[in-house]
Amino acid sequence: MGVWDWAVFVIYYVSFVAIVIGYAWTVVLFVTGGRYLRVLRERPAGSEADYLWVFMVPALNEGVTIADSVERLRSVAATRKIILVINDGSDDDTGDVLASIAGADLEVLTRTAPHARVGKAAALNAAFEHVERTILAKPAYSDIDPSRVIFGIVDADGRLAPEAPATVARHFEDPEVGGVQVHVHIYNQTSWLTRMQGLEFRIFGGLYQVGRSWWGTAFLGGNGQFNRMTALRSVASDEGPWSHYLTEDQELGLRCLAHGWRGEHEPNTQVAQQGLNDLRRLYRQRGRWFQGNLQVLKDFGRLNAPRLHGIRRLDVAISLGLPILQMIVGLALVLAIVLAVFFNVDYLPWGSPLLVVFFVQLSVGPTFLGVMVVGRGKGLAGVGSTLTAAIPYLLYTWLMWPVVGIGLWKQLRGSTTWAKTEREVVAPSAA
Repeated sequence: MGVWDWAVFVIYYVSFVAIVIGYAWTVVLFVTGGRYLRVLRERPAGSEADYLWVFMVPALNEGVTIADSVERLRSVAATRKIILVINDGSDDDTGDVLASIAGADLEVLTRTAPHARVGKAAALNAAFEHVERTILAKPAYSDIDPSRVIFGIVDADGRLAPEAPATVARHFEDPEVGGVQVHVHIYNQTSWLTRMQGLEFRIFGGLYQVGRSWWGTAFLGGNGQFNRMTALRSVASDEGPWSHYLTEDQELGLRCLAHGWRGEHEPNTQVAQQGLNDLRRLYRQRGRWFQGNLQVLKDFGRLNAPRLHGIRRLDVAISLGLPILQMIVGLALVLAIVLAVFFNVDYLPWGSPLLVVFFVQLSVGPTFLGVMVVGRGKGLAGVGSTLTAAIPYLLYTWLMWPVVGIGLWKQLRGSTTWAKTEREVVAPSAA
């Protein structure tokens, strides 16, 4: 085969297989997600009073948002809770803001050089150790069963729903559940870009996370994740539960699944966070996330864990392999455009209308299926919501394709440093 023959082979066969895998598994997750939601509606409510809720908030130069986040955590309805802010070497007014809102319900762990600013995982591990050795050693918590201690991670711009503990508690009534992720909502949807980010999170939670919850293989997100203390202990290294990945939450979820813990998604409560109104900053953030997904691929061997088998192993394998499928499809797209523009090779089989329709729906079908979660359970009104959102979101997914190249390039360069996401000033809270 010549060079162009190989190029055509990659475009029309390898990418075809990658697209079919993604399409088929999207359909599977849509079906299992519907089953999970029906079962969840019938699941009895848990009791948040049976647990100690430890809310950990990593904060590095978060002076513009930290007061709002703490104030909202104070309004969260939990009988027993600890709010622990990790001031990770901030050089803005974060420390002053925290001092101005001090109270008996707020713990502040201040980290300084050389231990500070060495990654989010290090900050979380330090906080976990502080809770174990200092806070839980207090007489007030001497009666706490570690399996009843739940760690909730809330970003410094996070706004956790007040009813979250009561809603999440029902999942932890199952002793095999080690982690629960709640829905992520974008609260500053003031532009087309932030509205699409809100829809993106809604699709990720309502389709992929909910679908995987049927098998207990839902992954954790960075913001709004809840972890059972015994689950964290079971996967902890000498440094702590979290490892130094750009997506430390995904890697933690993988280790928990490999140790036999279930991961579930809770769609009926949420944590709200800021979206990005600047495309450059969004590319930088999502490029970092994609690179983190590539980093986790080196842990693919964890799929051989004896307690991760059958359909659960297959689902995790496909979830971890999605970056590879995206790179294959992205490369095929670039090659197809080059061949069509410079070498007069047809982009689509224009001579056959049925084949054109088939390939078009194959490429856009998963996106439209994802948007259908917007209208799930709403009848005809839901159909209208889906149709209204489909085209704008399809354009957004095309706009985000450079993220694949950005993340891959940074990974090939061996770059593991990243600039934290800049926050927007928030209006005073009215909690």
